[in-house]
Amino acid sequence: MVKIERISLDKEGLTKFFSPNEARILELLWEKKKMTSPEIQQQCKDLSLACVAGTLDRLAKSGFVNRTIDETGPRVRYIYSPVGNRQKVGTKICEKIIDCLVDTFGESTVNTIGKSRKRGN
Repeated sequence: MVKIERISLDKEGLTKFFSPNEARILELLWEKKKMTSPEIQQQCKDLSLACVAGTLDRLAKSGFVNRTIDETGPRVRYIYSPVGNRQKVGTKICEKIIDCLVDTFGESTVNTIGKSRKRGN
């Protein structure tokens, strides 16, 4: 899950902001739209069901995954779906980072971002 202190810009793709397991599960949910934890574990055979469930719980608590209850069968189970597409997640991460920068450096952060965008950086 995105924690400012864990952002690592030298990594690739989503792993700059998420753990490798979180990134993998998010990618899978974007592709499939809705899945249960056992279905995800079947796609990620190298991960235990407990690992998948723990990762989904963190993603749900941090607001990147929705968890709904399916009571149609004999057992209650959770259905997971992404809160938004890749762009929406990117926007949420940007907002969190910008808020952190503004808290630390003030409004000059917004001006710097605006100047950077005008220069095409």
